[in-house]
Amino acid sequence: MTFEDPKNGILIDSDFPCSSAGPVRVLDAGVYEVDYQREELPQWFQAVLDELFEGRGVPKEYMAHVRVRNTGDAPRRITLRFLLSDRGASYMYPPWWVHRDGGWSWIPPEDTAYDDANLTNDTTVDVNSGESIRIASAPYEAPDVVCEKARRLAQRSPVWTYREIGPTAQGRPIPVLETGPRPLKVLVEATMQSCEPVSWGIMHVAHWLTIPTMRARRLLDRVQFCLLPITNPDGVFQGHSVTNAAGEVPKFGINDLVEGNRPAPRETEAVWNYLLELRPDAEIEVHAHFTREGFTRSIGMQDRRSMPEALRAKAAVIEDALFANFHADPLDNRKVLIDPRKPEHNVYGDRHVSEKAGVIRTFLQAVPDSLESHAADVREAVETVSEALIQWTSDRKQEDA
Repeated sequence: MTFEDPKNGILIDSDFPCSSAGPVRVLDAGVYEVDYQREELPQWFQAVLDELFEGRGVPKEYMAHVRVRNTGDAPRRITLRFLLSDRGASYMYPPWWVHRDGGWSWIPPEDTAYDDANLTNDTTVDVNSGESIRIASAPYEAPDVVCEKARRLAQRSPVWTYREIGPTAQGRPIPVLETGPRPLKVLVEATMQSCEPVSWGIMHVAHWLTIPTMRARRLLDRVQFCLLPITNPDGVFQGHSVTNAAGEVPKFGINDLVEGNRPAPRETEAVWNYLLELRPDAEIEVHAHFTREGFTRSIGMQDRRSMPEALRAKAAVIEDALFANFHADPLDNRKVLIDPRKPEHNVYGDRHVSEKAGVIRTFLQAVPDSLESHAADVREAVETVSEALIQWTSDRKQEDA
């Protein structure tokens, strides 16, 4: 998509990686309406949503990302009115973001007007003559940038090794950072809902573990950390929210893959095979939700009562640690237990994750009101789960003594 307002020297486009926008039109002098990019779900998946969630369930079309260039000879102050999908609007609350030469930063609250009732978000920015900026609902990173960051860290630090799994339908790798083998294993995985950029927090954990402190050394001596900072690279490259480049829904493909109901997305197969190879004790699936003011964190795990008997004692220690850290009074973080015995929860594939891979799946829905707070969120979850596993091992040794 390319739109030009020659009278004011403003060029708006989505012809770059990770862009997401529909048609643009002029509303008033210096005010432009930007439609959202439509995203079609597979018919079978929409039927599942209709049956189990009355058409709701998984949000979609909650990604917006455009480039604005001022080709005129004077600075311009413009407003972009982004139209929001009714299926994704609740995930599009401010802050919204602007990318300039110095990287991503918030658009100030006074320059953002989110209208839930009318499904719009107005963002007002100053664009200097000759300047090119990007405006987005989240701080997106291109897949090749994420891979390069992970690769360079492994080259620089002996803590990490780098490898790739995949490829995706468009030939992109899924990068993996691994520390040395240990009896305990923790997998930190970016959600396959591609419009939730969590590579920032996961890579923060990777850098944190290279710091020469006793805390990091203690964790590295006991736990192998495996990090997947991006898992649906085609989806984010195409500006999709939940689908990949082939229009599939990777996050919800585990049941199909294991049960053979229909062909599974390549991303799902790559991550599932890695899960079976690694067989971590626990997995942390990281999300990034921009939600209403006052919403803090949503954290939870598969209900341990639905797991195989052999996992329940370990799961109980992890559950206690998560809930004690994130849900102790007076904290109002949202606590969620996924129970795959319920049809509306079975779509996530958690039953197969625990029964066939022996993994306790946990998840964090962080609120990235800044890159710094998002990084702190992810580190807090990783440290909580890792310490719980160490505690579980200690308890077992005491019981055996």
